[in-house]
Amino acid sequence: MVTGETSLDRLMHLAATWYTPMVQSVRTVCTHTDVCDHSDAPGRCQCSERFLQILWNEQRLASSLQTTDGRRLEVISPGTWNVEGGPDFRNALVRVDGSLRRGAVEVHCQAADWLRHGHEGNPAYAEVILHVVWTAGEGLAGPPVPCLELRTHLDEPLRDLIEELQASVYPYARQVTPGACAMRWAMTEDVAVRRILRVAALARFEDKTVRLQRHAVAAGPGQAVYEALFEALGYKANRGPFRALAREVPLRRLRQLPDEGSREAVLFGTAGLLPDPSTARVLPEWRDRVDRLWDRWWAEGGTALGLAWSRGGTRPLNSPQRRLAAGTAWLHTCGLDPESWLLAAARAVPDPVELLRYLHRQFDVASPWEPVKDCTVRLRQPARLLGAARAADILANVLLPFLNALASRAGDESLSGLARRAFLELPRLQDNRVLQEAAHRFLVPPSRLRSVVRAAADQQGLMELYRGFCLALGNDCTRCPFTAEPPG
Repeated sequence: MVTGETSLDRLMHLAATWYTPMVQSVRTVCTHTDVCDHSDAPGRCQCSERFLQILWNEQRLASSLQTTDGRRLEVISPGTWNVEGGPDFRNALVRVDGSLRRGAVEVHCQAADWLRHGHEGNPAYAEVILHVVWTAGEGLAGPPVPCLELRTHLDEPLRDLIEELQASVYPYARQVTPGACAMRWAMTEDVAVRRILRVAALARFEDKTVRLQRHAVAAGPGQAVYEALFEALGYKANRGPFRALAREVPLRRLRQLPDEGSREAVLFGTAGLLPDPSTARVLPEWRDRVDRLWDRWWAEGGTALGLAWSRGGTRPLNSPQRRLAAGTAWLHTCGLDPESWLLAAARAVPDPVELLRYLHRQFDVASPWEPVKDCTVRLRQPARLLGAARAADILANVLLPFLNALASRAGDESLSGLARRAFLELPRLQDNRVLQEAAHRFLVPPSRLRSVVRAAADQQGLMELYRGFCLALGNDCTRCPFTAEPPG
């Protein structure tokens, strides 16, 4: 039932003994174009400024941050990446020793670049509240604002982050030509190609499991999956704001609130997504409810974060309000205890296909916000708060790796097997740009993607191969170990 071609045990064995060592060898020897100097000397810059901006935008930071002068730093929102003149990020929100600060963030390789780039005295940079650098160096070379040194505050080793966050395709915009593997794959049956994809997919699945485990150690298992799920709700445009919201309103605070209405008010109020009847036309049928939420929000004494929600090009069905309503409904469904909820589900429904159906149903929820975009615009007809495609993506990238992480912590091989088998049974997800690039790299013709890729695991495996080898090596097939004949 797993694949029809190869047992799960065999796939896991190939992932551990063949694929993972091979991709790790690439990470070890890869010299990425965004690494300027591999020296570990503290005075040397190891990354391009653009890559440092990516690290900040993705918030690949340690759980505990400290400025160069010893003050505690909390990043609530990294801000919006500015592609025009002026500071690198606008509308950022941070706390320095408990004091909330809102403004811009400037990113440099070294603190002295502030002077080298002519920012001193430039009024365009007057709003900078935080200077983010790879290395601070000696002396007071930067602006008179707090400074964060990235080289000592990353959440993973630099080389792993370089491989994962490919600056050359961030955002993705490139022409892709077939690689050296394409001809061999063209002469290989679909079933054999699919086996390779699923080996790579399982390796990627285990990587996600390890990342969740690391986050769980720092934040607790429930908080870790809460943050990961909310980030997934944001999709591309609003990942940062959703992640910031989950960190600012942690599970421990939500559990202290008396009822669902109060929790909904705090989440929407903190997010800045409660419609204001004094400035926006609220539909008559929602006026009483909105007033009640405002009353609860004021009673809690909360403060809106001022998050930079992106609405450009967002369909009404995918508005931040509806996505947050879906997240709020899920929190109520799991009783604010994602760990116990998921373990109970897995033990009650031990069949992988039935488990997927059960988890899908948990996202098919009604909400008072369902028929509208934000209490000011009616949708033509009621629709699910979260579509089937987005729910499946959350299962693949958050809940099933989290179940695997819980099983690994408990030493429960049966539960780990259930999580992996459910992952392999997930139907195909929506296509994306990276998948299309990978298809052009590996498949001749690229339209073969339709016959080879049947499930979510096949998609994830193809993207894993593309990122782990092609992008990591700059499409240099002469250095790629994957061009060797794979195991039979």
